[in-house]
Amino acid sequence: MLKINLKTEKELQSYIRLAMQKETINKKNLAFMLDISYPTVLKYLENPEELSIKKLRSICKVLLIDLKITLNKEQNYDQNI
Repeated sequence: MLKINLKTEKELQSYIRLAMQKETINKKNLAFMLDISYPTVLKYLENPEELSIKKLRSICKVLLIDLKITLNKEQNYDQNI
């Protein structure tokens, strides 16, 4: 189990990347699935503070992340990679 503490943007960034790895979704596929450009995905991954709640919700849906877990300060995330 990986303990996730999402108090900073860096931690959100790491959490999204971990979920991408777990779901075997690369950046180009994520862009396609979200119907946004590849450069926009790169921008969001590098600067997650620029994500709107609506866009974060979309990313969570694609990556099978429970949004409630994402917004909690501390949660356990099963790392079955």
